[in-house]
Amino acid sequence: MESTRDNRHLGVRRHATTRRMLHVALAGVVGCASALAADKPAQDPLDYRHDLARQLQKSDSPRDWALSAQLLDTRPASGANLRERLAILQKAAHAAPDDRMVQGLWADVALDGHCKAKMACGNPSALSRLEPDNGIAWLPAVDRAWRAGNPRVTDAAIARLAQSSRYNEHIGEAIAAWRDVLQRFPPPKPDGANVTAEGGHVLELAFDEAVETAIPSAASLVDACSRAKHPNAGAKRFQDCGRIARVMMGRSQTLVGRSFGVAVLRASHTGTPADVERVRTVTWQAEQAGKFAAAIAADPVARQNYMNLIQSNDSEMPAIHYDLTIFGMALTPPPDWKQTVNGKPVEPLDDVPEQKP
Repeated sequence: MESTRDNRHLGVRRHATTRRMLHVALAGVVGCASALAADKPAQDPLDYRHDLARQLQKSDSPRDWALSAQLLDTRPASGANLRERLAILQKAAHAAPDDRMVQGLWADVALDGHCKAKMACGNPSALSRLEPDNGIAWLPAVDRAWRAGNPRVTDAAIARLAQSSRYNEHIGEAIAAWRDVLQRFPPPKPDGANVTAEGGHVLELAFDEAVETAIPSAASLVDACSRAKHPNAGAKRFQDCGRIARVMMGRSQTLVGRSFGVAVLRASHTGTPADVERVRTVTWQAEQAGKFAAAIAADPVARQNYMNLIQSNDSEMPAIHYDLTIFGMALTPPPDWKQTVNGKPVEPLDDVPEQKP
């Protein structure tokens, strides 16, 4: 894995590229960013993504349009292509009001300060209309309120998120969508490689894009739930953050989502002895998954099996549990195990110091 990816830590960045880095750093499985090398090694990988985006925009499918907008998100620091992405997503959202993937992308379009007052910005409530009980659907509203610097609206958004009974990223649905796209528009094979119709480069690309599609960042939620940063915030905010954290740790369908839940719980200082084993299990599984990541990434058959399990269950967790078992690792930590951060042991309910990229 590239060192720049490994050095990124939970919640440090917001835009979509970081979601892929977060998943690599925490789950560590499959998703080292694809080389996307074309027949000409000098070709810029971003050129391929733009070519694919143009092809998808010619489709009759609003979902294809929405996915094409994601592919244009290649210069997030400068905001390049943002106006075009917003227009495409708005068109797709209006054409497919009941497509949860389209509405999720429209809700979560990364603004990063580039969305102007007269622009058709994404609708943070687009997905919550379809899945009001799903916590993932309320994250964009929290993010928008937090970025606007409005504590009252932030509290209201967090309180609504705290009413959620589940936290489903639909990562399997996203993998299926991107595998379908790449079957219809196969990426160029790496130079000199002998790969099958769905070789390792295709699997990596499908997984990488699916993570970006399915998993919005919870960085704003972690920040808003930090009792240390906001000592004057009302007690109810932190109580709500604790409820959210427990749903994320127990009901998220990705390991990165469960790890975000741990971060929210630690930030809010609302952990109790009853939370200790759940926190230890999530952090243990994340650490162990990182150990078998390289073996899966190097084996297209293992990688395909991993993705098939996610797709068939619409959840990463059965795949994580299967591979932990295959590699002889326990699903829960031994009694004497402690998480380490920067080489130092961390108690289950300790705050984890923020890592810098």
